[in-house]
Amino acid sequence: MQIKKIVLKNFRNYPELELNITSPMVVLSGPNAVGKTNLLESIYFGSLFKSFRDDAEFIFLKNTKEAQIKIEFEENTETHTIEIFLEKRDRIFANFKVNGVKKKRKEAQGFLKVVIFEPSDVELFTKPPEARRKYLNMVLSQKHPEYLELLTNYKKAITQKNKLLYDIKQGLRGDEELDTWNEQLVSFGSEIIWYRKQFINFLNQNLSEVYSNISKFHRTVELVYESLSGDTEEDIMRSYRQELTKHESRERASGLCLVGPHRDDIFLQSEGLYLVSFSSRGEQRSQILALKILELEYLTKEGNSPILLLDDVLSELDDTRRTFLLKYLQGKFQTFITTTHPLEMVGQHVTLSPATHETETEEIEQAN
Repeated sequence: MQIKKIVLKNFRNYPELELNITSPMVVLSGPNAVGKTNLLESIYFGSLFKSFRDDAEFIFLKNTKEAQIKIEFEENTETHTIEIFLEKRDRIFANFKVNGVKKKRKEAQGFLKVVIFEPSDVELFTKPPEARRKYLNMVLSQKHPEYLELLTNYKKAITQKNKLLYDIKQGLRGDEELDTWNEQLVSFGSEIIWYRKQFINFLNQNLSEVYSNISKFHRTVELVYESLSGDTEEDIMRSYRQELTKHESRERASGLCLVGPHRDDIFLQSEGLYLVSFSSRGEQRSQILALKILELEYLTKEGNSPILLLDDVLSELDDTRRTFLLKYLQGKFQTFITTTHPLEMVGQHVTLSPATHETETEEIEQAN
């Protein structure tokens, strides 16, 4: 998969931008606050239809209420386009087109697959659990479009059950509907957990090897998924019902749903010890880099690889890790790199101007 063109209108700091992409390696350089990360965000938006940043309400250019993203990409020698039309009212509304045909979100999701690596990812295992659940959801939503619908249905059921539990606690309603919502949660939640377990199993097949290659530190590393027990959907559903029964009184007392994949977490472990408490900053970089590499492999399908977005992370990596990453990427994945300083590497170099947000591109070829 290769992006060929990015067209933006009123997105972040870009009134208008049309950028032709001519290389599998694209280096976006320039000082801070000129829009390097915004460009990466537009690509990410073209895949998951949401931002990877916390200030998504500012995706519109100042004093505008409509924005557009259009990405042209090549897949298996065929050219495709995906377009997103955003409108700000009381909330943000979006419309989608694939190859010029209007689509629903669930129909358009997953055409463009991306993996992003940004500086804060190094702290993934020191962040609150919701950050790690968000990571799982982001990857699985791209690999399995039906997973996103499961999440949507599960969140709706959680909202309704929490409202019912609150009303029961306040004496406003009886518990006649509780079994109905529990069964919906068991149905949607068990499948979510099953998908997550399959992904964790995939990562653990090669995590130790990739980590050792990056860090040169030979240690068995595995991801531990803290969730309901069971290896099949049927086993997970059985465990889910048992836990709901076990925690029924606590849920009624708190007015909140306490069982399900919205409470899950993942940890890195080595020889029975959790790594987060004694990993150095360098080791954390190696751990996350190993995860990102395996994430790229997971999203690769029939030779069709995802797009990699590196947001100012090369400066976070030492020479050994940087060399390993660039060597691994060569010829495998189209990569967009942001940097405040020019990098000496083969590819298309795009310099962003702080005054006009215009771009200058230069192709740097391999020396003979």
